[in-house]
Amino acid sequence: MNPRRIERLLRIRRIGETEATRELGERIAQLNAAETQRDQLETFQQEYLAASMPEDPNTLKWLAGMRQKLREALEQQALRIQAAESQVESARAQWLEHHRDCKSLEKLLERVRAEEERHQARRRQVEQDMWATRQAYAREPDGRADGENWQGS
Repeated sequence: MNPRRIERLLRIRRIGETEATRELGERIAQLNAAETQRDQLETFQQEYLAASMPEDPNTLKWLAGMRQKLREALEQQALRIQAAESQVESARAQWLEHHRDCKSLEKLLERVRAEEERHQARRRQVEQDMWATRQAYAREPDGRADGENWQGS
């Protein structure tokens, strides 16, 4: 397999991983914002629950209405948080898939490069052996090594 093709594919996958990372970060930020808003609503609810009971019936009715609205808002916020958690998990799964793809391609690229290097080393060794053989034959005028020239003695 051609290492350059793998490198191009790896660059494309890294872009996808970067995008997935950005998406995951946005989803986590949305979840944190929703949790912060829930915490504020809970604080408001505690303040209204801790408030002393007014003697005026209209103020009492208004306070009861506010407590009810805060309960409903907290229920809605719990649903938003649940949805945000689901989106975080989905974004995390997407990021993990991209990350695994990148790691797999990086390992494949390492193996291909190592195999290519072994192939080049074998080729260099063959070339060196051939060169050494040519040099040995070039030293003898009749093309034979010293041990083969036994008849000339």
